[in-house]
Amino acid sequence: MVRKALSLDGMLNTQTRPIDTGIPQRGATFQQPSKLAVKASKKREGEKRLTLALDGETYRRLRMHAAETDQTHQAILEVALAEYLNRTNT
Repeated sequence: MVRKALSLDGMLNTQTRPIDTGIPQRGATFQQPSKLAVKASKKREGEKRLTLALDGETYRRLRMHAAETDQTHQAILEVALAEYLNRTNT
C-alpha cells in the first residue's frame, strides 16, 4: 500500500506577523495594553511610589474592608495615612 506524501503547505504562517485570530500567539511582539493596565500605570502630578509590607492578618483585613466598602487599597491607605499625619501634627 502506497501512502500519499503529506503536505503542510498553507498550514504554516511564515510571515513575520502572526495571523490575527483574536487569540494571543507566542512570538507576537506587540500587544495593546489592557485599559486597566494603562489606568493603573498612570502617575498623578508629583506622585511618589513605595512598597508596603504587611503581615498576613493585616493584609486579609485590608482586603476584606476594601471588598465590603468597594474601595481600592490605595484609597483606604491614603485616607488612613492622611488622618494619622493630621492627628500627629506632622
